[in-house]
Amino acid sequence: MSETPAGPESDESAPRRGLTRWQAVPLAIGSIAGSGILFLPSATYAEAGENSLLVWGLSILLCLPMLLMFDDMVRANPDGRGIESFIRMGLGSLFGRSVPVLFIALVIVGLPSGAFVAGRYVARTFGGGLALTSVIAAAVLLAALATNLAGIRTSSRLQTVVTWGLVAMATILLCSALPATAGHLDTVTPDRGHLGVVLPSMLLTFWAFAGFENLTFLSREFRRPARDFLPVSAIALSVYGVFTILLTVAIAVRIPRGDVDEVTGLLQLAETMEPEALVVWAVTVIAFSAMLLNAVAWVWGVSGLVSDAAHNGMLPRRFAAGDGGGVSRKTVTLLVALFAVTFTVLVCFPDLVVDATATASAIFMILYVLAIVSYVRVRGLTVRSGLNLVLLVVMVVSLVQARWQSLYGIVVLLAALGVQLVQRRLGRGGPQAEEPVAGRERPPSSAEKESRA
Repeated sequence: MSETPAGPESDESAPRRGLTRWQAVPLAIGSIAGSGILFLPSATYAEAGENSLLVWGLSILLCLPMLLMFDDMVRANPDGRGIESFIRMGLGSLFGRSVPVLFIALVIVGLPSGAFVAGRYVARTFGGGLALTSVIAAAVLLAALATNLAGIRTSSRLQTVVTWGLVAMATILLCSALPATAGHLDTVTPDRGHLGVVLPSMLLTFWAFAGFENLTFLSREFRRPARDFLPVSAIALSVYGVFTILLTVAIAVRIPRGDVDEVTGLLQLAETMEPEALVVWAVTVIAFSAMLLNAVAWVWGVSGLVSDAAHNGMLPRRFAAGDGGGVSRKTVTLLVALFAVTFTVLVCFPDLVVDATATASAIFMILYVLAIVSYVRVRGLTVRSGLNLVLLVVMVVSLVQARWQSLYGIVVLLAALGVQLVQRRLGRGGPQAEEPVAGRERPPSSAEKESRA
């Protein structure tokens, strides 16, 4: 696809090939949902209890200003260059060049965590323990690396099928919980005595909406990006928001909070249905397939980030992709080493899966904080930027209250900035990489991405 930006005028006056608005909706839902829908309803209920719906409601409400910001981002960058270019516009190249490093740090934590979620689903279905969970998680990561090394890409049709599979699975599970809903709504009635759990829990639920940034990449596949981005993303937010809320309610009314498994809560819900074996198997297959597609897409995406970081001097030049793009063996070797660190930690401390997800989510929140600051600097004080300033305050408070889960992302950002300052002082700043590398799409390419994590 051409890297030449097309202005809003040309976008509106000259229809082009690409996704129609309704073709884009399932991909947008899949882009947001990802592996998060598999465990966030149960993890949120386990963390926030009666205040779960308050947590979800505030998270969804705070996404609205962000969508308006991303709408302006797409209009300013209709070629789909996304958040890095947007941050560079307002905060300069020092912060812009840090974005690929932050994404790499996010993926090397978030992707193994998601793989362990898939592993826990399979292990629960077949009665296995940590050994089976670890084997399945390793298989997901290795399959994603091998698939990308072979140059295989998942089709948008396959992604759409898996997305509708997730929707169908969620619908069936919701229907199973309807008879028990009326008499057990007290389990999700907000408790004003425990409001202190709301903002820290929002850091976890934010993982559900981290895929919104990926929608800026998806916009390049639209026929009319400037016109279609906001309605498509709003529909995706509405659908996904309703499902996460209802699934949380379904778990709360069918499973006592003390018995809820933070990772496999949906599978627990499936075990209350008949025919149990068939439903459990179906949920497990869909969960595994969704995570595998998600891993394939994110490995492709992070390989582009590694290449960008190498081109701009943040990583050794040997990791820079050639004009043909693709995933090189050196990049795969680097990813194997980085994934192995997180994988080893999760094998030794399997209860950290949800915490690791919250840690990765904190990096997304840090990226959005940078994007909002850049947005305000570029646009000045407007209604949209003012609403995002309110969101900025909430995000900062949430990051502060999360404490150690935010520390990883902050350290990575400071390290990336520090490396660049040292490089500048030594005169080895490297290429600025103001533009994407030729032959490389911005990661993760949403037409290839089934979801987040």
